[in-house]
Parts: sequence; structure tokens; C-alpha cells
Amino acid sequence: MNNKINIKHQTSNIKHFNAFTFIETLVVIAVLGLVLPVLFSILFVILQQQLKIFRITEVKRAGDYIVQVLENSIKNNAYTIHDNSSEICEADPDPANPFPHNGIPSSFRDKYNSSFSINYNSPDLSLDYPDPVAPAPTFAFAQGQLNSSKVSVSSFSISCARQSIYSAPLVSINFSVCYNVDGSCISTRPEETASLEYQTSIKLKSYPTQ
Repeated sequence: MNNKINIKHQTSNIKHFNAFTFIETLVVIAVLGLVLPVLFSILFVILQQQLKIFRITEVKRAGDYIVQVLENSIKNNAYTIHDNSSEICEADPDPANPFPHNGIPSSFRDKYNSSFSINYNSPDLSLDYPDPVAPAPTFAFAQGQLNSSKVSVSSFSISCARQSIYSAPLVSINFSVCYNVDGSCISTRPEETASLEYQTSIKLKSYPTQ
């Protein structure tokens, strides 16, 4: 009799676990089938935006650096401006050549007549100068390519103007910078492209007035 009571007692203590039914399993699978594609599409868009932001940041960093180097080197070192044959945007008050004086610079010279130039060979932009002739000091800025291999300078133009004999020559620079996508600024995927336009005007700090 006691054995029967114990068996009944042990049987009553056994827990019963409810499992998913076949219908419930199908419902869960259907819900996951609807939710997962939405989550993946959201994740894909986020990754695209992150790639776009990264490339724009890289392009802006390169463009800002180029502007800073060009502004400092021209403003603090250029004394006269030259094209391929002669001085331009000069202080010469020749009546046959009235102000304003305009031109397209190919090089600059400092007070010691040492020259430096901005050279554009698409897709690269560089700042170059030969060894200065003694006793002229060396330039305080480094020469060489201004953009990295990740970034291309897709266009570049430079000009100068001088309004009067006593006004400072003004050098205007325009250029475009883009992220290098297999040697091009163009891609079939919009998130891979990034480009910025830059414009700057630089007044010479020192310049001749006669």
C-alpha cells in the first residue's frame, strides 16, 4: 500500500513541458522571414552611409590640406609672379599696359629670386622648387605631391590680378578633389563617389611697388 502511495506521489511531482506546435513553428518562421530582410536592408543602408561619410571625410581632409599649404607658401614666400616668359601682375605703371594687370602664373619668386611652382599633372598636384642659389635660404615649406593616392585632383586652375601699383597681387586658385575609385572619380555605386570643390584667394604678403 505504501509503495502505491509513493509511486503516485512521485508521478504527481513530474513537470510537464509544453512544446511548440507545428502551427506555432510555422508562424515564427513566417515572422522571421518578414523581419530579417528589413533588418538586413537597414544594415546595408547604414554601411553605405558609413562608406560615403568616410570617403567625404578623406576628400575634405586632403582638400583642406592642399588649401593650407598653397595659402601659406604663396602668402609668405611669393614676392613676384611669373608666367613662362616674364613677370605678370607686376607693379609696372606703363601707360601701354594699364591696370588691372592679370595673368596665369606658372611660377613664383621670393625676395632672393628663388623660384617655386605649383604643378598640376592630373590627377596629382605638387609644389616644387629647385635648390636655391646661395646665399638664398631654403624655403620653409616642403616640396612634393600634395594629394595622397586615395584622392585625385580632378581639375585645377590658377590666375592672378593686381588692381593698382600699391595694391597687393591677388592669386585665385580653383580645384576639385575626389576620392580615387580605380583611377576615376566616377562609380556606378553612389556611395563610392565623393568630391568637393575648392576656391581660395591669396594676397601676397610682400610685393614690389615699382
